[in-house]
Amino acid sequence: MVAELRVKIENGEVKAGLQRLANEMPAGGRMQPTFEQLGRVLKTGAQLRFRSTTGPDGKAWEKSWRAREEGGQTLSLHGQLRKSITYRASESSVEVGTNVVYAAIHQFGGTIRAKKGPFLAIPITREARTAGSPRAMPNLAVVQSLKGQFMLVDSKTGTAHFLLKKQVTMPARPFLGASDGDRKELLRVLQTHIEGAWRRT
Repeated sequence: MVAELRVKIENGEVKAGLQRLANEMPAGGRMQPTFEQLGRVLKTGAQLRFRSTTGPDGKAWEKSWRAREEGGQTLSLHGQLRKSITYRASESSVEVGTNVVYAAIHQFGGTIRAKKGPFLAIPITREARTAGSPRAMPNLAVVQSLKGQFMLVDSKTGTAHFLLKKQVTMPARPFLGASDGDRKELLRVLQTHIEGAWRRT
Protein backbone atom coordinates (compact mmCIF):
# COMPACT_ATOMS: atom_id res chain seq x y z
CA MET A 1 0.00 0.00 0.00
CA VAL A 2 1.38 3.41 -1.00
CA ALA A 3 0.61 6.29 1.33
CA GLU A 4 1.02 9.94 0.49
CA LEU A 5 0.92 13.01 2.71
CA ARG A 6 0.52 16.43 1.17
CA VAL A 7 -0.31 19.76 2.76
CA LYS A 8 -1.82 22.59 0.71
CA ILE A 9 -0.30 26.02 1.30
CA GLU A 10 -2.48 29.05 0.64
CA ASN A 11 -0.71 32.41 0.88
CA GLY A 12 -2.04 35.57 -0.75
CA GLU A 13 1.37 37.15 -1.42
CA VAL A 14 2.78 33.97 -2.95
CA LYS A 15 -0.33 33.47 -5.11
CA ALA A 16 -0.14 37.10 -6.24
CA GLY A 17 3.54 36.64 -7.08
CA LEU A 18 2.78 33.55 -9.14
CA GLN A 19 0.02 35.38 -11.01
CA ARG A 20 2.32 38.31 -11.68
CA LEU A 21 5.01 35.97 -12.98
CA ALA A 22 2.49 34.22 -15.26
CA ASN A 23 1.40 37.64 -16.62
CA GLU A 24 5.01 38.72 -17.25
CA MET A 25 6.08 35.41 -18.80
CA PRO A 26 6.86 35.80 -22.52
CA ALA A 27 5.05 33.58 -25.02
CA GLY A 28 6.38 30.05 -24.78
CA GLY A 29 7.91 30.71 -21.35
CA ARG A 30 7.93 27.84 -18.88
CA MET A 31 6.75 27.98 -15.25
CA GLN A 32 8.14 24.59 -14.23
CA PRO A 33 11.65 25.92 -13.37
CA THR A 34 10.02 28.37 -10.95
CA PHE A 35 7.92 25.63 -9.34
CA GLU A 36 11.04 23.44 -9.09
CA GLN A 37 12.81 26.15 -7.11
CA LEU A 38 9.76 26.76 -4.92
CA GLY A 39 9.66 23.03 -4.23
CA ARG A 40 13.30 23.05 -3.13
CA VAL A 41 12.56 25.91 -0.71
CA LEU A 42 9.62 24.05 0.86
CA LYS A 43 11.50 20.74 1.02
CA THR A 44 14.49 22.38 2.72
CA GLY A 45 12.23 24.19 5.18
CA ALA A 46 10.47 20.95 6.10
CA GLN A 47 13.76 19.09 6.58
CA LEU A 48 15.22 21.86 8.76
CA ARG A 49 12.24 21.55 11.11
CA PHE A 50 13.56 18.17 12.21
CA ARG A 51 16.66 19.97 13.47
CA SER A 52 14.81 22.85 15.16
CA THR A 53 11.93 20.56 16.33
CA THR A 54 9.41 23.30 15.60
CA GLY A 55 6.40 23.46 13.31
CA PRO A 56 5.92 25.93 10.45
CA ASP A 57 4.08 28.18 12.92
CA GLY A 58 7.20 28.39 15.11
CA LYS A 59 5.71 26.34 17.97
CA ALA A 60 8.02 23.74 19.51
CA TRP A 61 7.08 20.09 19.06
CA GLU A 62 6.20 18.16 22.17
CA LYS A 63 9.21 15.99 23.00
CA SER A 64 8.83 12.27 22.41
CA TRP A 65 9.26 9.80 25.28
CA ARG A 66 12.53 8.58 23.76
CA ALA A 67 13.96 12.10 23.42
CA ARG A 68 13.03 12.90 27.03
CA GLU A 69 14.37 9.68 28.51
CA GLU A 70 17.37 8.93 26.31
CA GLY A 71 18.27 12.20 24.66
CA GLY A 72 18.42 12.90 20.95
CA GLN A 73 15.77 14.66 18.92
CA THR A 74 12.10 13.95 18.41
CA LEU A 75 11.22 12.26 15.08
CA SER A 76 14.91 11.81 14.29
CA LEU A 77 15.83 8.33 15.50
CA HIS A 78 16.75 7.01 12.03
CA GLY A 79 16.05 10.09 9.90
CA GLN A 80 13.75 8.14 7.56
CA LEU A 81 10.88 10.63 7.69
CA ARG A 82 13.14 13.64 7.09
CA LYS A 83 14.93 11.92 4.20
CA SER A 84 11.64 10.87 2.59
CA ILE A 85 10.42 14.43 1.96
CA THR A 86 10.40 15.22 -1.73
CA TYR A 87 8.67 17.47 -4.25
CA ARG A 88 7.14 17.15 -7.69
CA ALA A 89 6.86 20.20 -9.97
CA SER A 90 4.88 20.79 -13.15
CA GLU A 91 4.06 23.79 -15.31
CA SER A 92 1.18 24.73 -13.02
CA SER A 93 2.02 23.62 -9.47
CA VAL A 94 4.43 22.00 -7.05
CA GLU A 95 3.64 19.30 -4.50
CA VAL A 96 5.80 18.67 -1.45
CA GLY A 97 5.20 15.55 0.63
CA THR A 98 6.28 12.10 1.72
CA ASN A 99 5.20 8.51 1.10
CA VAL A 100 6.14 7.28 4.58
CA VAL A 101 3.10 5.49 6.06
CA TYR A 102 3.35 7.01 9.55
CA ALA A 103 3.90 10.61 8.34
CA ALA A 104 0.26 11.71 8.75
CA ILE A 105 0.01 10.72 12.43
CA HIS A 106 3.04 12.91 13.17
CA GLN A 107 1.89 15.83 11.01
CA PHE A 108 -1.68 15.97 12.34
CA GLY A 109 -1.62 13.92 15.55
CA GLY A 110 -4.25 11.34 16.41
CA THR A 111 -4.98 8.12 18.26
CA ILE A 112 -3.44 4.75 17.41
CA ARG A 113 -5.43 1.73 18.62
CA ALA A 114 -4.47 -1.92 18.89
CA LYS A 115 -5.82 -3.91 15.93
CA LYS A 116 -4.19 -7.34 15.86
CA GLY A 117 -4.30 -7.98 19.60
CA PRO A 118 -5.51 -6.48 22.86
CA PHE A 119 -2.49 -4.19 23.25
CA LEU A 120 0.01 -2.08 21.37
CA ALA A 121 3.57 -3.04 22.37
CA ILE A 122 5.52 0.21 22.66
CA PRO A 123 9.30 -0.23 22.80
CA ILE A 124 10.97 1.74 25.58
CA THR A 125 14.55 0.51 25.33
CA ARG A 126 17.13 0.50 22.54
CA GLU A 127 17.09 -3.30 22.58
CA ALA A 128 13.32 -3.35 22.06
CA ARG A 129 13.50 -0.87 19.17
CA THR A 130 16.27 -2.90 17.56
CA ALA A 131 14.24 -6.11 17.93
CA GLY A 132 11.20 -4.40 16.42
CA SER A 133 8.71 -6.80 18.01
CA PRO A 134 8.29 -8.61 21.33
CA ARG A 135 8.29 -11.86 19.34
CA ALA A 136 11.95 -11.24 18.49
CA MET A 137 12.96 -11.00 22.14
CA PRO A 138 13.16 -14.15 24.30
CA ASN A 139 12.29 -14.40 27.99
CA LEU A 140 9.64 -11.67 28.06
CA ALA A 141 6.87 -11.88 30.62
CA VAL A 142 3.81 -9.72 31.23
CA VAL A 143 3.83 -7.85 34.53
CA GLN A 144 1.65 -5.12 35.98
CA SER A 145 3.05 -2.14 37.86
CA LEU A 146 1.56 -0.81 41.10
CA LYS A 147 -0.13 1.90 39.03
CA GLY A 148 -1.77 -0.72 36.81
CA GLN A 149 0.51 -0.37 33.77
CA PHE A 150 1.07 -3.63 31.89
CA MET A 151 4.61 -4.20 30.61
CA LEU A 152 6.73 -6.84 28.94
CA VAL A 153 9.73 -7.47 31.16
CA ASP A 154 12.81 -9.62 30.69
CA SER A 155 12.17 -12.40 33.20
CA LYS A 156 15.91 -12.85 33.80
CA THR A 157 17.04 -9.24 34.26
CA GLY A 158 13.79 -7.53 35.28
CA THR A 159 14.23 -4.89 32.56
CA ALA A 160 11.00 -3.51 31.15
CA HIS A 161 11.28 -3.43 27.35
CA PHE A 162 7.73 -2.72 26.17
CA LEU A 163 4.71 -0.86 27.54
CA LEU A 164 1.38 -2.49 26.70
CA LYS A 165 -1.40 -0.03 25.91
CA LYS A 166 -4.79 -0.35 24.24
CA GLN A 167 -4.27 2.99 22.50
CA VAL A 168 -1.83 5.87 22.29
CA THR A 169 -2.60 9.49 21.46
CA MET A 170 0.09 11.17 19.41
CA PRO A 171 0.45 14.97 19.51
CA ALA A 172 0.68 16.85 16.23
CA ARG A 173 4.25 17.62 15.22
CA PRO A 174 3.79 19.38 11.87
CA PHE A 175 6.79 19.45 9.57
CA LEU A 176 5.15 20.21 6.19
CA GLY A 177 4.00 23.74 5.53
CA ALA A 178 5.55 27.17 5.10
CA SER A 179 7.10 29.16 7.94
CA ASP A 180 7.50 32.95 7.82
CA GLY A 181 11.08 32.38 6.69
CA ASP A 182 9.92 29.98 3.97
CA ARG A 183 7.37 32.51 2.70
CA LYS A 184 10.04 35.23 2.47
CA GLU A 185 12.27 32.86 0.49
CA LEU A 186 9.36 31.88 -1.79
CA LEU A 187 8.71 35.56 -2.51
CA ARG A 188 12.42 36.15 -3.16
CA VAL A 189 12.44 33.30 -5.69
CA LEU A 190 9.34 34.71 -7.40
CA GLN A 191 10.84 38.20 -7.55
CA THR A 192 13.99 36.81 -9.15
CA HIS A 193 11.96 34.95 -11.78
CA ILE A 194 9.75 37.99 -12.45
CA GLU A 195 12.85 40.13 -13.04
CA GLY A 196 14.19 37.42 -15.35
CA ALA A 197 10.92 37.44 -17.32
CA TRP A 198 11.17 41.24 -17.69
CA ARG A 199 14.71 40.91 -19.09
CA ARG A 200 13.56 38.29 -21.60
CA THR A 201 10.82 40.61 -22.85
